[in-house]
Amino acid sequence: MQIQCSWGPKQILQRDGKVTGMEFVRCTSVFDVNGTFRPTFDSDQRSKLDADQIILAIGQGTELEYLDKSVRTERGLILADRETGATSVDGIFAAGDAVSGPATVVEAIATGRKAALAMDAYLRQKQKKEDEKTHATVTDLLVMEASSQNHSNRSEAAEVTLSERKIDREDRSTLNAATIKDEASRCLNCSCVAVSPSDIAPALIALGAKIRTTKRVLAAEDFFGAVPLGSTVLEVGELIREVEIPSPESMARQAYYKFRIRNAIDFPIVSLAAVFGLRRDGKFGRVRLALGAVAPVPLRLETVEDFLEGKTPSEDVAAAAAEIAVQESQPLSKNSFKVQIVRALVTKAVLGEHR
Repeated sequence: MQIQCSWGPKQILQRDGKVTGMEFVRCTSVFDVNGTFRPTFDSDQRSKLDADQIILAIGQGTELEYLDKSVRTERGLILADRETGATSVDGIFAAGDAVSGPATVVEAIATGRKAALAMDAYLRQKQKKEDEKTHATVTDLLVMEASSQNHSNRSEAAEVTLSERKIDREDRSTLNAATIKDEASRCLNCSCVAVSPSDIAPALIALGAKIRTTKRVLAAEDFFGAVPLGSTVLEVGELIREVEIPSPESMARQAYYKFRIRNAIDFPIVSLAAVFGLRRDGKFGRVRLALGAVAPVPLRLETVEDFLEGKTPSEDVAAAAAEIAVQESQPLSKNSFKVQIVRALVTKAVLGEHR
């Protein structure tokens, strides 16, 4: 690659409708006596470069004449939300130099990505509303499967005989449609959200554990947190070395409650890990509570913790704590039953042996 300075574009050369090159003239100065950008050229000094493709990378203004007048603009740029690219008109998004003005390619790509994600979310929500209008009744997928409570055995795929086995085939055949339907009917279909099924996560958060890696030390609640477009907070090449759990207070009470339909199911529909520090006067000291299976990541109940500190365990205190726990809940329309389970588990945890 060659960079040729002090030349300004004169004209694009073409033959038979195709680009053949570019002609340049010598730039003698860039700014005038007042320091204003006003380049001057010597037309007697010219240079030509052969080319079959030309990419314009000079200062340009944004062409906004095509825009609907209701889309707000300012100083030749489209006004849009920095995080979503949403403009003043519902359903219209903008990104890149048309929003920010001259910037780097990386910045343009980043804002384009954000706008694309926002558009996808917008279209999905719009489609969901249309579907709700079309399907006013609850579909079969949202009805609990009563037959799942009957005793049943796991479906087994038939093994291929030894004589029929080959290196490029599986040793077991695929389940047929009827068997797949029977296997699916064994699921309660509790409308559980896609959440972390880990029992360990809320327990480590309630215990105030630290995760020590090869690069840093993370609080458990930060370690199990969500990150955009990723399933872990660990960096490339970062490994977990140990989990540090602090010694419990002398009068602390610990508990883990796990609501599930059948003992055979190892993941909870709702779980609660609790550590209650107790004072000598019988009142709560430091309290840590963490819910599982109610959000994409384990949820610490800091508002409930603050409320309980200094309180004496009682039915009224437990009921109040349970209400605080669900005060800001936003359940999906078909899993609101989880709110009642959260109430029950928080009540049970607060009362403990005082019940």
